[in-house]
Amino acid sequence: MQNIKLMAMIVLLGNINVFAQSKTVMINSEILGEERQVLVGLPDSYNYDADTFKYPLLLLTDGEWHFDMVLRATKLLYQNGFPKIIVAAIVNTNRGRDLTPTNTEEIHESGGALKFHRFISEELLKNLEENYRISNHRTLMGHSLGGLFAAYSLTQDINVFDAIIAVTPTIRWDDFEILQDFTPDFTDKLIQSNKTFFMGIGDEVGPERDGVLRLKELFETAHVSRFTYKEYPDESHVTVPWKAYFDGIKTVFNPFLLPEEYNKEDFSKTMAYYQNVGSSFDYDQRVPQRILFNRGYGALESDIITEAKEIFEYYKHAYPNVPIPYTVLGDINFDLKQYKISKENYDMAHQLYPSDYLKERIKTLEEILN
Repeated sequence: MQNIKLMAMIVLLGNINVFAQSKTVMINSEILGEERQVLVGLPDSYNYDADTFKYPLLLLTDGEWHFDMVLRATKLLYQNGFPKIIVAAIVNTNRGRDLTPTNTEEIHESGGALKFHRFISEELLKNLEENYRISNHRTLMGHSLGGLFAAYSLTQDINVFDAIIAVTPTIRWDDFEILQDFTPDFTDKLIQSNKTFFMGIGDEVGPERDGVLRLKELFETAHVSRFTYKEYPDESHVTVPWKAYFDGIKTVFNPFLLPEEYNKEDFSKTMAYYQNVGSSFDYDQRVPQRILFNRGYGALESDIITEAKEIFEYYKHAYPNVPIPYTVLGDINFDLKQYKISKENYDMAHQLYPSDYLKERIKTLEEILN
């Protein structure tokens, strides 16, 4: 059985490439009056998943700085049970213009955030939806002025994004003007909408820190339940995105991590859990393969054969092109002397992933059945 577990892990991990597919998209924006470059990162399995398979979207500003980092983060998190994600990153042309809500003397041409928000909501998202299989769950991420813009975008249209990740947002811009938009009525809407808002900050001091803390106080006073705040005192303004973006993504997609208590409950409750999570994120509603693998083998090692069969039968039907469940069901039914059923499963596993072990098992069963 240990040899089969090793083969199963090779199959599982063999589908994980270090590098995702990356593309560059050029969009002629009528709203901005210019062409914009957008970097798009797709999951490795994008071309192999079913045409109906859709993925949550992470959209971030300052794409030329943070795209590779965020894309690699989603790859690592997928290996740890988080969903496959499409990452799109907007490359800057005039950062100070696009990411600031009002015009001040601090940055020439500042105050173009409304147009930039319209570009995203009316042109960019439409383009991405037409060309890629994006689900209805979207997260906007931004750092510094990008974090300011992320917060601003939420106040302009609360329905465009399901989650906001703002890292050291420049809330102090124009004498903290954006805080005027976080009225009691707006925070009530935010609570009712059930949006996730993650905010992180590094070792900032002075007005930069004051602005973040003032926004934090607004959220906490309003008891916004899905607001998360985290400080990174050992990170500077430049380095904090490496940790905060990672934590922000984990916070948004935390429901994909099965609570420990479900491992002690009937397997049907795990199935229902992922049906609910998948529905909430407009994503795959199947139990992830790693959970099936670990819980199924756990049942086998505890000699709970009925549960093991249930899990691997589900596994087989949920992931029909994966050899693991067919191999295990071949073993289980072989031990139970259900030789015909055993051979059917071995045959299918061998078609999907030929091995000497399966070849020998099939030969043995042919001799028994004949």
